Parts: sequence; structure tokens; C-alpha cells
Amino acid sequence: MKVTVKLIGPFIYKAGFSEKVIDLEPGATVSKVILTLNLDSSRPHIVTRNGRAVAPTEQLEDGDRLVIAPIYSGG
Repeated sequence: MKVTVKLIGPFIYKAGFSEKVIDLEPGATVSKVILTLNLDSSRPHIVTRNGRAVAPTEQLEDGDRLVIAPIYSGG
């Protein structure tokens, strides 16, 4: 299945792209995408699937759009 992944901030530099369509096996989860892209899973982040926040165990479907963004604090 194909999933579009958009990365925000420092994740772009880590993965080497800002937006890309990736191929995944059916039943893949958000966690699998993070591992596949070799992103630091210990860094606080939020993932949205088609515009809604999702849990790491959420199973993806063909055509989904994920946005992975670090969480920032401060002011």
C-alpha cells in the first residue's frame, strides 16, 4: 500500500525529505513508519493521519496521509 508522509522541522533533515510517498505492507502501523524512516522515536512528536491525531499503534490504509511533527515548547 502507498502512504504519503510529510515531515516537519528537524525530521526533514534526519530523513532527507519533506514529503514522500512510501510503500508499506498492509496492516502497517504509525510506529512502523517511524522505524522505517529511522526517526528518533524518543523525541516528543505528534502524528496526524488524514488531519487527525493518531496513536502509534494505529493501522494505516492505502492512500493515507501522515504528517509527523516534533513537539516544541517555550515562548
